[in-house]
Amino acid sequence: MIDRSDNLWWASAGRRPAAPAVSGTLRCDIAVVGAGIMGTTTAQALAAAGLSVILIDAGPVGSGASSTPGGFVVPHFSVGSPDAIVERVGEIGERLVQATGGSADHLFAKVRALNIDCDARQGGWYQPAHSAAARARIEDVAGQWHSRGFAVEMLSAEETAGRTGVEGYEGSWFAPSGGTIHPLLYCRGLADAAVVSGARLFERSPVLGIERQPGGYALRLNDGRVIANTVILCTNGLSGDLVPPMTASIVTLGVWQCATAPIPAEQRRHLFQRGEALSDTREHLFTYRVDSEGRIITGALDAFGVSPAHQRAAMARRLRTMLRLPHLPEITHLWTGTSSISASRYPATLLVDGGIISATACNARGIALSTVIGDSLARFVLDGTPPPVPLLDTARARTAGIQRQLRRFYPLMGPILDWIDTRRAPAR
Repeated sequence: MIDRSDNLWWASAGRRPAAPAVSGTLRCDIAVVGAGIMGTTTAQALAAAGLSVILIDAGPVGSGASSTPGGFVVPHFSVGSPDAIVERVGEIGERLVQATGGSADHLFAKVRALNIDCDARQGGWYQPAHSAAARARIEDVAGQWHSRGFAVEMLSAEETAGRTGVEGYEGSWFAPSGGTIHPLLYCRGLADAAVVSGARLFERSPVLGIERQPGGYALRLNDGRVIANTVILCTNGLSGDLVPPMTASIVTLGVWQCATAPIPAEQRRHLFQRGEALSDTREHLFTYRVDSEGRIITGALDAFGVSPAHQRAAMARRLRTMLRLPHLPEITHLWTGTSSISASRYPATLLVDGGIISATACNARGIALSTVIGDSLARFVLDGTPPPVPLLDTARARTAGIQRQLRRFYPLMGPILDWIDTRRAPAR
């Protein structure tokens, strides 16, 4: 059994009765592979519509990337703007923009509808600008979201400091639909809802291969097989040989996350209180949120030559400096995760042989967008409505190899790039 006690979400979620492993031959309409946020969302929607669904995972529910992020619910792209995405991929880009802009509201509405207890708090999301040039960029981005009907607010430097507790920014934009969540409890809640709707859940059942057969597909597992009319692969960067074109298009980035011991209320009165989240514009990204117990959660990209001990100390020092804490905070949980980034930096779907569907939706915004994409995959199966994401562009995926070679070096350049940006005049 894997020891996940250093991961705050596993340490705080409590034990869960294990589902059985696949044994013998099982049959269903739809086999969903991957019981992370996207897979559990897809399975729940399909089962609720009356289809026979089997949900399979190689480990326990949520044991992949869904249980390793910081729990930020962000209705925005990690790279690019709405206009840039529409210009690049056309009409489907506009649908992707609408889906992304509404993704946080979609998630919180689902939490309420399914009555999932996962510390979900819709306090909003801030993106502060670390330079004058960055402020000009976020003003443009916020305007693009506003022109499409989404609620946004531009804040001055003083307003940003007053509302986030962080000084020194040039201003920020605020998306009130964002917020925070306990990602593992959310994923487990979705899995429970799928089972209540009639899905059959199997854990610790890695899929070894998929074979075409008359009328459907056969999934080969260690101790059995699953026969399905349609297979939906929701395994993102963990797809391996099941979907080689999708796997080849993904760059997996290592991400460190940490959580402090609960900070006394009097020491954090100037910080977030209602489930807000912050991710700034730096390349050397600074993020923070506060959970319901008063723990501060932040993260950093894994970099070449940086040890866990160094990362722990560096994140503690940065929290004290950025959040003006009176003491160096104690880091009680430090864990690593994987962010599956497509080479194009946009989500993508891939249809193989007509009855195998695969999707990737992380790109450092996986919690909210995976929920939306999961529901859209279900709609595609039910009525043929295409998901609001472009088909995989294998030509653009060719750069993934070099990106993988450089991924652990890029974070080392972040502080230098940020310093250069502070000296760059805003574009006019």
